[in-house]
Amino acid sequence: MHRSVVILSVGLASISLFGASHPRNEPSPRVLEVARLQRHFDSVDVELKSRDVSSLGKVQLARRAQLISWLREYRDAATFPTNDRFAAPTPFFRDKDGVLCAMAYLIDRSDRSDIVNKVAATRNNAYIRELADDPALIAWLDSWGLSVAEAARIQPSYGGEGPFFPDDDERVDDDDALAAIALSSVSLAAAAVNVVRPSYFSGFVGIVAGTASIIAGANWLDENDGTKKVGTATVAIGAASLGAGIYGLLEARNNDHDRDHYRDRRRRYSVKVLPDLVVQRAEPRVGLLVHGRF
Repeated sequence: MHRSVVILSVGLASISLFGASHPRNEPSPRVLEVARLQRHFDSVDVELKSRDVSSLGKVQLARRAQLISWLREYRDAATFPTNDRFAAPTPFFRDKDGVLCAMAYLIDRSDRSDIVNKVAATRNNAYIRELADDPALIAWLDSWGLSVAEAARIQPSYGGEGPFFPDDDERVDDDDALAAIALSSVSLAAAAVNVVRPSYFSGFVGIVAGTASIIAGANWLDENDGTKKVGTATVAIGAASLGAGIYGLLEARNNDHDRDHYRDRRRRYSVKVLPDLVVQRAEPRVGLLVHGRF
């Protein structure tokens, strides 16, 4: 009975721990990046519309309004460049798939793809303020009613999220991985011994190893996704070892109880046969004395 109860408890505990600590369906880094950029363009939209543009001419005002409208379309389309080369946030005028940044998109929509192609070919990762020495770009900004500062505000940087860099959310620290392997190995070995040949020693080792695994695994549940998965598995294995250790102690105690009970029975129910000398009618006789206790 003890065996079935303990094994069932361990199974349920492992399932519940795995379900409770399994990583939730959190947004991917790309989804978060897109949301960040859209918030950026929302802020820029408000700023551009609130600026004092009384010094601009009619043509500039009309073009400026058109740019703001195109920027809103760009924001809503949510097709932004991917930084697949740098770990740090870096601007991309045009990425490897041909996706344009906001400023490149606005310039391209105004039929000045020549400016876009030149910048992408020569200074693709430059900030707008670094391109202030480009006469063609400065002339375009002026004719469309934008200042260099406003253009620099429109241009965002892009996070290092591309395939060139391993996803840090899945990376497990080497020390954590080695600790998980060591604890899990000891826990699994102890669990197996406690199920097959339970004893006080194996039960004690199983409880200690299981407790250590649960503590270590629980500490990893707040880390990145990769470490969290390792922590979840370590907690589950630790729970199994802990349950098997408890089972080992219970079985060892039951075995001791059975042995003590057998010894008591042997002491209570015994028969002794001893040689005896009996004198009958003045004649000695040798016989056997039977002594029984029931």
